[in-house]
Amino acid sequence: MGDQSGPVLVTGGAGFSGSYIVRRLLDDGYEAVIYDLGDFRPEARFVIGDAAGRIPLERGGIETWPRLFEVVQRYRPRAIVHTASVMDIGHLNRNPMIALTVNTGGAVNLMEAARLLDVGRVILFSSIAVHGQKLYEPMDADHPTIMARVGPLGAYGAAKVAAEAFAYAYHQSFGLDTRVIRPSALYGFGMSWFAPNYVKNVVEPALLGQPVRLASGGQVPRSYIHVADLAALVAALLAGPDDADRVFYGATDGPLRTGGDVGRIVQELVPGADIEIADAMTETDRAELPFRATLSIDQARAQLGYAPRYTNLEDGIAEYIERFRAYLAAGGTPAAAPAGLNAPGSG
Repeated sequence: MGDQSGPVLVTGGAGFSGSYIVRRLLDDGYEAVIYDLGDFRPEARFVIGDAAGRIPLERGGIETWPRLFEVVQRYRPRAIVHTASVMDIGHLNRNPMIALTVNTGGAVNLMEAARLLDVGRVILFSSIAVHGQKLYEPMDADHPTIMARVGPLGAYGAAKVAAEAFAYAYHQSFGLDTRVIRPSALYGFGMSWFAPNYVKNVVEPALLGQPVRLASGGQVPRSYIHVADLAALVAALLAGPDDADRVFYGATDGPLRTGGDVGRIVQELVPGADIEIADAMTETDRAELPFRATLSIDQARAQLGYAPRYTNLEDGIAEYIERFRAYLAAGGTPAAAPAGLNAPGSG
């Protein structure tokens, strides 16, 4: 990476994945600045710890060019890690202009500010939703996204693949060092009730002694990644060589696991947990099955020295349980499930 001075700016750093990335940056000796629409979520503050009170937190949206440029100009970051986006897939599919304005336009705003202000490296969070269908398995970063008859599923996937295309354009046209991470089924303490996988909906109610009843998802396969491993991948990519690849999966390269597996693991780890997850699939689940595949992280291992810690879903869920219990013991209040919440589809 070019410029080694200045902090690392993390968009969405007051939220779920952003808080783990900030914590990892601090542990690795970086300074951090957060750009987010809101203040720290309680779980994010717990993850970051006492340092949360010392980290600059600038409020603003990624789609607001003057504010975003002002913050990048003030702090002159050495790198930017861009996690912020609208994650409500159904909402974006019904309102594609929001996907374009925020998820694509916000990423372009960020890259333009980075270009104008000589930021050393930009890491964009994309998604496995850039794929519409697997052609081979394990899928690697050379796998096609747009083909003659198949493309990304919905506005969310379209916005992400467009942002990836702009990342290449900024690199090829201006020399901006852009890198892309495609997370898959991200989970861990602090995740949202609306996160597009079932882990929170199972773990936290079970720990609170509440019955878990999910009407679907038992057979939905995913390549899960623990959020701490995703933060480790970001750290490896920040420190990685200039000649490393430009796209990496945030995933585990083991076999796919299902929502039913999540339920069975939690039952083993939480004695007495009352969990029932039906094998039915939602319409979204069925639509996404064509691109559910094992994912290769060989390039991250070889080029970045990346070694995920939670390669087994059992170990990752055990860490989630341990951290949630520690949060409660420290006086934290669990986020209540929104009224009328249905189990999410997939992601």
